Amino acid sequence: MRKKLIVSADDFGFSEAYNYGAVKGYQEGIITVLSLMSNMASAPHAVNLAKREVPKANLVLHTNFVQGRPVSEPEHIRSLVNEKGQFYRSYEWKGDNPSDKKCIGDIVVTVEDCYKETVAQLNRFRELTGHYPNHFEGHSVINKNISAAFHRAAMEFHIHCMTEPEVETEEWHPVHEIMTGNPLFMEILDRGLRPEDIYEDRFGILNSPYEYNIIHLHPGYVDAYILDNSSLTTARCRDLQTACDPGVKQWLLDHDVELVDFSSIYK
Repeated sequence: MRKKLIVSADDFGFSEAYNYGAVKGYQEGIITVLSLMSNMASAPHAVNLAKREVPKANLVLHTNFVQGRPVSEPEHIRSLVNEKGQFYRSYEWKGDNPSDKKCIGDIVVTVEDCYKETVAQLNRFRELTGHYPNHFEGHSVINKNISAAFHRAAMEFHIHCMTEPEVETEEWHPVHEIMTGNPLFMEILDRGLRPEDIYEDRFGILNSPYEYNIIHLHPGYVDAYILDNSSLTTARCRDLQTACDPGVKQWLLDHDVELVDFSSIYK
């Protein structure tokens, strides 16, 4: 069984500088998917840049509940927004697990509000691109209520969703989130991907029991907006550097790993 690898540039639309880097990763590197945050102010720039520079790129939805303003009217999704109508940041959320080091607050979001905003961001994606995505996923935080909302939206719109990645249906093949559960995941997220992470197969691409696998990266340039609004800064530049490293692409070729996007998982 030939391994197939999806490499996603998450956070597309986060900022203009980041958008340029993500497109470079698609043009020159191993990126196969641009995952759009459709609620962000730089989302139109991202879509226009992709249409101009990489019109065949697979754009998917990077559903975001913790950064910027929602697409929905704030009064319709009260559990997700503060008094200014902005999303609560992830550290303000209450985590499902007491050991969760990211969600350390007391905000509990509802399934219904997450569903409403997911649908709103799917529709904004369609407004920007002219079509619905063939995949959607979450940004920064996933909990049981988000998973329930995502499942409802996935079944309603018949779109593949990250919260059920290894489920095979009549419509799509299972996709393995290869970084999830890997003990090195948080380390690599903080410092950025290095070529040796691929060369040493630290994610276990070659040993995966699944045909379709996915790696999430954040390859892009950093600007003032990123510095002011994200804890992930230099790691983005490292991800881009590694994604565009010729040796990384050659390693995948040498080990017969085929780079694909989400269109390939549909039957």
